[in-house]
Parts: sequence; structure tokens; C-alpha cells
Amino acid sequence: MVINIKEEKPKYGWYVRDLMLYFFLLGFTGLILFISGFYIRNIIGIILGVIGFLIILIFLWPAIGLSTMQIALINKINTIDVIGKDFVINKLENPLILDIGCGTGRAAIKIAKELKNGGHLYGIDIYEKMAISGNSLYTVQNNAKIEGVEEKTTFLYGSATKIPFEDDYFDMINISSVLHEIHNSEGKEKALKEIYRVLKKGGYAYISEWNRNSWQLISTLGIFCFVFKNKNYWQILIEKTGFKTISYQNQSGFGLFIVKK
Repeated sequence: MVINIKEEKPKYGWYVRDLMLYFFLLGFTGLILFISGFYIRNIIGIILGVIGFLIILIFLWPAIGLSTMQIALINKINTIDVIGKDFVINKLENPLILDIGCGTGRAAIKIAKELKNGGHLYGIDIYEKMAISGNSLYTVQNNAKIEGVEEKTTFLYGSATKIPFEDDYFDMINISSVLHEIHNSEGKEKALKEIYRVLKKGGYAYISEWNRNSWQLISTLGIFCFVFKNKNYWQILIEKTGFKTISYQNQSGFGLFIVKK
């Protein structure tokens, strides 16, 4: 008798899953109100139709957009594809790399798999489950084990504004779609200064954020695109911190700054 043991698969979770569910629930409520407005032929019907349309615009549109984002992120992480081709990984011996806001490890583990010349990847996160479903230190450690990179990764609790490492420690740092979660400019600047502090002289940082002014983000999130900042905001803040911008890449509205200390 042959017993099939189901192979365990990594659990990377969904970004803002609970928020998407709330948006879908509210959005479909708006859709019902909007349709009802066509059947009630009086002022109440008009009011219901208008309210329903506004709810659809505010909640259902972003809910569909967020779902589309998820599929794009799962199928391809452009930032990591760029990092994987970078000389820091391919040419440096034993590079030390930090992924800030590593979550369940979707990006961090992919970076770790690119370490062909030795080296080690560290990941830090505050592990809020609101951001990613199933987000926990255990989850990311288990995912690394399943993906075969347990020996060259270390994950621990840590904040972008207080990175738990000494000065001039890392050859490369990646921080992707994390800085916008810090809700004031002082905090964002503090995080960038921390990145500058722990990065070695001549080291590179990959800083990725959605560009509020991009048509891709506007078409995806609707009015919620204003949660994010525009390219110029990040450019000024990054250079104010002391970094030199090497290049900027627009990846369908997702801006990647490659900077050097």
C-alpha cells in the first residue's frame, strides 16, 4: 500500500486581506442600493442610486483593484527580479542583506535563493497580521525551511525606525512598500536614516513605493491612491537622508529607487 504524504507548501498569505473583504462587503452593498434605485421610481430611488454609486466608487473599485494587485505580486515581484541580477548578489562574496518588513518572506526568500556566493539574509518585521494574513515570525521561519533557505536566513522582530543592528553592517538593504505605513514625514525620514546607518559605505539600498501620480495606481485604487506619496516626495526625502540615487524604475506605477551610501 502506497501512502501519499502531501508536501507542505509555504504560506505567504494575502496583503490586507481583511481590508479587502470589508471593501467587497461594502461595495456589494452599494451595488444592491444602486440596482434598487432603478426599480424605485421616486426621489427615494434616486437617492438610493446615488448613494449606491458613491459606495461602489469608494469601496468596490479599490477592492477589485487590490485583488488585481495581489495576483500581480504573486506572479511576479519585479523589484526582486532586479535585485537578483544585481552585482551585489552576483559578485560580492558573502554579502549581508537586510529585508525590512519581510512579512511572511515572499520577497526575502526569493532574494535568499539568489545568494550564489555565500552570504546571509536577515529579515525584520513588526508582524502585524492586518498587513498580511497569517503574518508571524513562525510563518516566515517555516516558509524559509520549506523553501530550503533556512541556513542562510535569519528572521526577527524589528522596526524600520529602530533597526536592531550595528552601524555599517549590511552590503544591501531592501525595503518594499513599507515606508508608506509610517504615517508622518518625521518617521519616514527616521527610517531612511536608520537604513543609512546600518548600510556599509558604498552599499546599495532598494527602496520601493507606489507612485500616487501614476495612472496605474489611480486606476487600481481609485480615491485611495492618496494613501501613497508621489515620486518627487520620495526623491527629496531619500536625498535629504544622504543617499545618492543611482536609478529610478517605474514598474507599472510601483517606483523602485536604487540608491547608494
